[in-house]
Amino acid sequence: MEFQTEAGRFAAADGTAYGNAGETGTYALAAAVNGLAARGVSCTGVEGQIQIPLEAEFSKAYSMEKILRKACCKRGIERVETKIRRNPFLKVPAVTVSALGHDLGEPVLQGGIRPAEGSTAVQTEKGESMAAGHEIVLVKWIGMEGMLRIAGEKEEELRRRFAPVFVRQIQSYRKDLFAGKELEIARNAGVSEVRQITEGGILAALWELAKESGRGLDLDMKRMSILQETIEVCEQYRVNPYQLTSAGSFLMVTKEGKKLTDALRRNHIQASIIGRMTAGNDKIIHNGGDVRYLDRPAPDELYKILL
Repeated sequence: MEFQTEAGRFAAADGTAYGNAGETGTYALAAAVNGLAARGVSCTGVEGQIQIPLEAEFSKAYSMEKILRKACCKRGIERVETKIRRNPFLKVPAVTVSALGHDLGEPVLQGGIRPAEGSTAVQTEKGESMAAGHEIVLVKWIGMEGMLRIAGEKEEELRRRFAPVFVRQIQSYRKDLFAGKELEIARNAGVSEVRQITEGGILAALWELAKESGRGLDLDMKRMSILQETIEVCEQYRVNPYQLTSAGSFLMVTKEGKKLTDALRRNHIQASIIGRMTAGNDKIIHNGGDVRYLDRPAPDELYKILL
């Protein structure tokens, strides 16, 4: 949701995460706050809701609320309220975070990124900012958030299966959940569209990108960056990382993919050109010598772990 007033542009975004791990609320917070940031809006406050199954202890919800509160404080975000209640239809706890922010600066382009300084570009029609030939850049890694969440749900099993250093390395990627300098770099590089990769993973995000732009896609699966830790965790639990949520990772559309990836890499941010927008409706994925078409989004693979 977004609206303009005399005081500036205001926007709201939601994030929901399911799980038993104490950090579940942090993932909902990241999805909501990053959703605002991708639209050029700074988060000023959040409201939370924690729902637990009938048989769950309220102590679990209180622990989640405490961790969510700390995550907000760490990022200077005002937390208005967190409501806790039981839901008889749930099998696992659900945390929803609603974030509100405002932008008092210049207007933004259709996808949320502000024009680069000195730019006079104006987007007037839907899809204009994603013209055929524009390149698609993946920033950070597919399945990163999902890997972290699986590790949180299955921490004891992973500690029995892998060395302690491996588990610590997984946990180190929590710092990459929240958007940072990558969005500032994107703005300065003239990026026209930016989308966070959330439920359903990169394949769902690409489908929505094509649907909203009215364009086709030509993609190279081998260029989609993935962490070795994600590969190991996904193999252990037989989940598809391409259909795994990854809040904190983004798709960006730009005329100059190399310019953007070079700028990001200079700042030690993983980035790769994974394809381009095309005329027509075909959504093609190359995987070595194999060619397939992008399917409609499937349920997020994380649900296999939770349910």
